Parts: sequence; C-alpha cells; structure tokens
Amino acid sequence: MSQLKRKIEVTGLRVGMYVSELDRPWLETPFLFQGFFIRSKNEIDELHEYCAFVYIDLEQSLVAANQPHATKPTQKETASASQPGRKRGFLQWLLQLFGRKRHPTVATRPKPGEYYQDTVSVADELVVAKTVHTGSLQCLVEVLESVRQGATIRVPDLEIVVDGMVDSVLRNSTAMALLVRMQKVDDYTHAHSLATSMWALIFGRHLGLDKQSLKLLGLGGLLLDVGKTKLPQQLLQSTTKLTDVAMTHVQSHVQLGVELLCAADPIDQRVLDMVATHHERFDGSGYPKGLKGNQIPVFGRIGGIVDSYAAMTSNRPYCNAMSSYDAMREFKSLADKSFQAELVEQFIQAIGIFPAGTLVELSTDEIAVVLKEHRTSRLLPEVAIILDADRRRLDDFRIVDLDDQPEKQFASTGIWIKRGLNPGAFDINLEDYFV
Repeated sequence: MSQLKRKIEVTGLRVGMYVSELDRPWLETPFLFQGFFIRSKNEIDELHEYCAFVYIDLEQSLVAANQPHATKPTQKETASASQPGRKRGFLQWLLQLFGRKRHPTVATRPKPGEYYQDTVSVADELVVAKTVHTGSLQCLVEVLESVRQGATIRVPDLEIVVDGMVDSVLRNSTAMALLVRMQKVDDYTHAHSLATSMWALIFGRHLGLDKQSLKLLGLGGLLLDVGKTKLPQQLLQSTTKLTDVAMTHVQSHVQLGVELLCAADPIDQRVLDMVATHHERFDGSGYPKGLKGNQIPVFGRIGGIVDSYAAMTSNRPYCNAMSSYDAMREFKSLADKSFQAELVEQFIQAIGIFPAGTLVELSTDEIAVVLKEHRTSRLLPEVAIILDADRRRLDDFRIVDLDDQPEKQFASTGIWIKRGLNPGAFDINLEDYFV
C-alpha cells in the first residue's frame, strides 16, 4: 500500500480528510471514482451507510488521521474536490438505467435492444467481419480520395460496402465494434467516417430499425464528413486552437457535403438530412442553422450522437482519445442540452459503459481488457487480466467474470472495475487478444 494512504474505520473519519478508496466497488455506491474531501458530518454518515472502512490520502487530507478535530477546508481546496452535486450523478443514474423495470403492457412489441438477436458468436463473426472491415475501409478511402480530386461521389460503391456492414452487425454487432476499436488508419477522416457509420449501425440495430433504414443510416455515417475532402488538409490536421475564421471554414464542410451529395446519384432524403443536420444540437446551439428539438430530423439527431462518440473515442490531431466510460459520462452531462435525453439513454444502452475491447483498471490495480459485456450486469463484464499490479505483462492472461463472483464481490476481497482507461494505454495491442 502507498505510504500516502491509510486504512481507517468510518467512525474515525473527520471533516477535511480526503477519501481515496473504499472497502467495496465504487460502482455500488453513489460516489465517483476519483475520491473526495469530507466537508460535513452528513458525508461521514453517508459513507457509514455503505462502508466499514475507507482509505484516506494523507498528502491531500487537510487533517492527520489521528487528529481528533479537523480544520475547515479553504475555498480553493474545496473547489478542487468532488462537488456534492456531482456525487449522485452518473453512476447512480447508470444503475437506475440498466436496472430499470418497465411496466408490463398488453402489446408484445419488443423494447430497444431486443429487436435483433445475435445469430453467431463473436469469434465466428470476427473471421467474416475482418474481411468486411478491410474491404469497407479500402473502398471508402478510394471514394473519398477520388472526391478530393474532383470526381463525384460513387454512391453505389458505398452502398455495396454498407450492405456487408449491415449484415455483419445484424449477425453479431460486437465483432465489427471490436475491429473499429482496433483499426489503425493514418488519415483521421477515413477512420472517423468508418467508425461513425459502424456506431450508427449498432445504435440503429438496438433501436430496431428495419434493414433498409439501417442501410441508409450506415451510408449517412460514411458520408457525414465528405465535405471535408474540399478543405485544406493543414486546416483539418491543426494541433492548435482554431481562430474564429478557421472554425467557420471547418464548419462549411456541412454545406459542402450536401452539395457533393446533390451532385451525385439520386440519394434518399434521410441521408441528406443526416449529413445536413449532424452538427445541429437539441438545444439550438449547433450549426449551420441553429435548429432545435424536433426541428432536427431523427437521422440528424442520431448522426450527431454517433459522430461525437466516434470523435471522443479516437485520437485526434489536437487531443487524445478518451475511454468509452468517460465519453458516456460526457453524453450524460449533455442530455437534453446538445442531445435528446431519450436518445442518449438508448445510445448508452446500445454501446455499453465497458464494451468489449475497452481497457480497464481493476480494484486490484491490475489492468484488464473487457472480453464480453453482460446485458443484465453492464457494470460487471468478463475481463482478461493482462498486466499485473506493477504493470508487468503476464505471460498467460487470466479470465475473470466479474459477474460470476460469489457474495464476496461486494466485500473488500472482491474484484471490480476501478476506472476505464483510454484506448492504447500501456501500449496494449487488442489484436493480441481478439484476432
């Protein structure tokens, strides 16, 4: 144990101490992962409801562990601590979302997530999906590069690509999702376009869209940023904050994309709507027209969510990728602001918090990769432990189903996820474990 941490019974806590770890999974409490300052007796009482003991950080605490009374934290110190208004936010909302019971209805219409069932295993579909993914990316690169050189969009070629992607996602959506997380493409626009299309298909499958609608949704995802082929590469690859003039130039890719589509083969209006409105926002803060609420077509609302998720979870020229968990926290904070709350909830249900292929740190300080997510226990997936607590690679990884632990999973000896990690952390190559 770190010399800066000390185990202490909850009855010995004082205002001003900094709680860094609990005696049970953070996910089973209303508190966030990163710890917090104790600022009132009420917070101690709340900790007592969940824990017998905790670990305090001696360096960050404002009082010593053996000090009978605490000094009041300064305004600056409390500002850096977790805010009480956030404490009961995302994690408790997730537990409610994933555990929500629905009222029985007379109708037998399936609810989201139950329209389609996997027909093959992830392992079997990966064999086919890898060929589909490689061919899709190759075709997409060729089409976008030809548009960059002045040609019209070869929509029929992309429609053939989308057909294969739809079939793969309907057989088993996890396989293509894994390949998107593992893809290594030099050009961000190419990688982003394919990822956006794939997340759109997985989301559409979850929502129960028919096959033809899925094809249109996937095509729209591939073409969301086609207008960027007409923008200077140095502008798109800028690693510094853009000026207002440069930002306006980048935002013009929406109208440029619509114009390119209108000049191509006849295309479904829903695809045009998706391209034209994927940067509009539910509260009216988006562009180019400042549409709000139901003024934004459904495909546009879906497009905005999947485009943002693909961006958040990818390395961009100006920022690194964030974990899927952190991305979903961001979406929760934007619900009914940038994005429609109902769609945000369903998107989180569709993609998951710790989906297959994501890296996590466990309560044991070991590093693991998620192998399989349980629909009924989304916060307790099956994982493969690949690095030990000292971050040394294991010769033989150990598979642990966090949902298949005995009752001790809620005690201090259980194993749970401490936090999600950014893609590529510790130079881990997912292909070593999935392909």
